[in-house]
Amino acid sequence: MSQPTPYFVRPTKRCLSDLGLSFPALELPLHQVKDALVAKSQQVPEEVGAGSAERIRAIKDWVWFKVKVSSFRGAVTELDHAVDHGPEIAEAGARWWMGAAGKRQEDSGDDFYRSLKAEVTRAGRGTGSTSSGHLLPAEVDIRRLRAELAVQVTLGINTVVRKAIAASIKTGKVCTATFSHHRIAALVRARDGEAYLAVTAEGFIDPRLLAVILGSVPHVAHSDWLPEPQGEFGIEPEPGQIVYSTIVSAASQAAMMEEFSGEELSDF
Repeated sequence: MSQPTPYFVRPTKRCLSDLGLSFPALELPLHQVKDALVAKSQQVPEEVGAGSAERIRAIKDWVWFKVKVSSFRGAVTELDHAVDHGPEIAEAGARWWMGAAGKRQEDSGDDFYRSLKAEVTRAGRGTGSTSSGHLLPAEVDIRRLRAELAVQVTLGINTVVRKAIAASIKTGKVCTATFSHHRIAALVRARDGEAYLAVTAEGFIDPRLLAVILGSVPHVAHSDWLPEPQGEFGIEPEPGQIVYSTIVSAASQAAMMEEFSGEELSDF
């Protein structure tokens, strides 16, 4: 049986500003921001699917749904599937967004729904309807998503490389991992009382990607790596391969073994 698609709701920069928040570190996806309204908004896609979500009726030009927690309110929508919103949206599956937020204060000019209705009415003046397009993700939101995806790729490569090295430390064998269109092989060998590490990178090696691979090893600076055109420890480079080697300290080895201490490495 196939698993349901894991939907998530990202707050826009406008929404974060409404909540008095700023963009967090890139390692934290926006839908995981520590905020009660953002957390509650994650339930909206499921509520929509179940037919229990409440629409914001004051917005006529697009379907926006209410999200409520305590005295806070938000407006959540799903992007149009028929429109190409760019590769970042497609890659991340970022279909759902919360475009605005505020406090529910009935009989007050600062009430979220009252203010939102006035805002979209002004934006739609002369059209005969409301206009809420400005609440959809803007260029700044796409740039943030793009940066998050880049960080996720980097962190994923870092993890794969370190795990391959940890597996080699444990087994004494060449351990290979494949990601995207690239393949790396790691081998750790003891020599003259020190441990040496050789890493083979295969595929189209963008210098930035190579920097990420070599930067994955804790306590090892980029300047500590040396190219080994003739191979190292029996790793003979084939066409399209690059072999780099370095000395890996006991602290570095211990850090990687600790990171994957609860995982199976023998079959890596």
